[in-house]
Amino acid sequence: MFRSLVVAVLLQLTMNPSLLVYGQYPCPFIDTVNITGSYPHEVQISAGNTNGGSATNHSYIYKWMVVPPDLVAIYDFVVINGQRVPSAKHLRACVCKIKPCLRFCCQSGYYYSLQNNSCIALPSAYATNNDTNIPDPEAMPVLFRNGSVLSVNSTSQFLVNIGAPCDTMRVVLKDNRQVDWLLHENGSIMHNQHSFSRHYCYTPLSWRRDKDKDEDNPMWHWEPLTCVAAKLPFVLGVREWTYAICLIITVICMIIVLFIYLLCTELRNTFYGVAIKTYCLCIIIGYSLLAHLTLTNPSDMSKYACSKIPLFALLYLILSFYILTFISLNFYLSFFGIILSKLMFWFMFFPTVVIAACWSFFVSFTYYNNKPVFGNDICWFDPRNYSIVVYFYSPIIVACIFSGIFYILSLLRMSDMAERDTGKLTIFVSRNRFRSFWIFVGYTLFAWLVCICSFAINYYRGDFTHINYGVCVFIAFHGFGAMYALLGKNHQVQHFLRRMDDEVDNDDIAEISVPMTTYS
Repeated sequence: MFRSLVVAVLLQLTMNPSLLVYGQYPCPFIDTVNITGSYPHEVQISAGNTNGGSATNHSYIYKWMVVPPDLVAIYDFVVINGQRVPSAKHLRACVCKIKPCLRFCCQSGYYYSLQNNSCIALPSAYATNNDTNIPDPEAMPVLFRNGSVLSVNSTSQFLVNIGAPCDTMRVVLKDNRQVDWLLHENGSIMHNQHSFSRHYCYTPLSWRRDKDKDEDNPMWHWEPLTCVAAKLPFVLGVREWTYAICLIITVICMIIVLFIYLLCTELRNTFYGVAIKTYCLCIIIGYSLLAHLTLTNPSDMSKYACSKIPLFALLYLILSFYILTFISLNFYLSFFGIILSKLMFWFMFFPTVVIAACWSFFVSFTYYNNKPVFGNDICWFDPRNYSIVVYFYSPIIVACIFSGIFYILSLLRMSDMAERDTGKLTIFVSRNRFRSFWIFVGYTLFAWLVCICSFAINYYRGDFTHINYGVCVFIAFHGFGAMYALLGKNHQVQHFLRRMDDEVDNDDIAEISVPMTTYS
């Protein structure tokens, strides 16, 4: 029986490639039920030819509902507490797409214990009689689209699922009071702008009137419990210290680069020099804030600091990438003979600061998965969701795309330049500066690509942190790359350092050559 059902589903998937979307499963696992052993519902449909041919529509019957084949898939796993667990192959159907699902934590006569995280039988005094204190599962208040709230029969209005969607269910509290949720006709619960469409379940909970001292006579009411993931424990181990030390190493390297560019007279007041100094300053501040967040327990930080420190870290790190874009644009224009001054840099930089600041403040007040992006379990992006990709990596990728475009255009312009111009000193200096800058950009992009890949790998692996030793090494590589490319490969900087060294040597020689005078 099961083999024939599997063959039928495989044939349907072959004829409908669109079912392979969303990782070959037509809906999230929580919206499915196991229909292995359900009766197939075979209906002869016309094939649309003149010979009167027909084809079979392999549907299934579940609780007197016809489940079409495009909502059926073969699963070799189950999801327990948010994690995939391998299991024998079986058929599952997306029944919640046919009829709204309502979820109860426990079967009738039981309630969910928040202390034990399990279902416990109701007191026998309530389970054996029709006490009015026990809420009736057949009379659930539901908010309809027209704004009316009616008590409906849950089994007729919804497809009832029994079971907690995760191991740890919690009551949502606001100001130490339970939230008044509204059950909507689509099966979701909502309070203000916060809603749960899947990861919740209703259970009877008891409460006592303020003046009622009789503990044997509690009042019961329906309360939705929601899945609350365990908080990320703060661990200050070897990995965290290594990550913080690598950040500090990069900060030290950037301070050295900043100091040299402040002294170099040839670059100090140019567009390129001012941009590099501003870039170094942004990295110094941004990485210092990240090191502080890594070494500080979020529970020891105030709510204000926990939300505002990552705000400024986000601001400075995003600004650093757009400064690289400005330098890329400057190089492209320089090959046309257009020289931008340091004043032009500030004209470009300040509007970008305003936009980046608005973006950072927007993120700090934004909710992701019904939780604040900053200031929740940790004082940085939560590695258990995609918020870091949406709000942090996406603006960086946009900046890298613009930089790449200007890089390609600059290469094309350089290849079109006449051979007679290659001997000019200004062209040589510009090309040398161009190469040293893009060597550094390559190191920077490679380091951040490792960070992005590390997050993706650990996210799908189920590890609750994207900070690993690979990221630590390449963060330090970012700082060493800045010293190698911006100082070691830049001829102007090297010429300045050699000149400083010669001046020091000349001063030493002059001091030695001063004739000694004997005083008596």
